[in-house]
Formats: sequence, C-alpha cells, structure tokens
Amino acid sequence: MSFFESFVVYVVVWWILFFIFLPIGIKKSSNLIPGQDSGAPEKTFLWKKIFVVSLIALALTFIIIYLIDNKIVSIIN
Repeated sequence: MSFFESFVVYVVVWWILFFIFLPIGIKKSSNLIPGQDSGAPEKTFLWKKIFVVSLIALALTFIIIYLIDNKIVSIIN
C-alpha cells in the first residue's frame, strides 16, 4: 500500500472517529449569559478529543493496512 493510500485511510478513519467522539463529555452550561444559546456546551475539551482520536485513528490505520497488505481482507474481488 502506498503512502498516499495509507494517508487516505488515516484521514477517513480520523474523521469518522472524530464525529463519533465529538458529543462525548459535552455538558450544557449552567450559567447562561443573556443572548447565549441554551444548548451551548460549557467546555468541549476539543484538543483532548483531537489528540485521542489521532492516536486511535493511527492504531486503526495500522491494523487496516496490515489486514490489506497481508491479504486477510481484499479490496478487489
């Protein structure tokens, strides 16, 4: 598998995981400021989520590449 193909797999896995992890740990703000949306989160912990998602995506990408390179899973019939 080429570097470009591996990178595409990583990006796809990363975005899927990011959207899965995005709502985790979100709490509504208890102190509403006038004009603030009532559903706005208090803290999103976005940098922590990006870091965790990047590590998990890297591990899953290595697993996917291993499965494809060793012909355990085939892309083409």
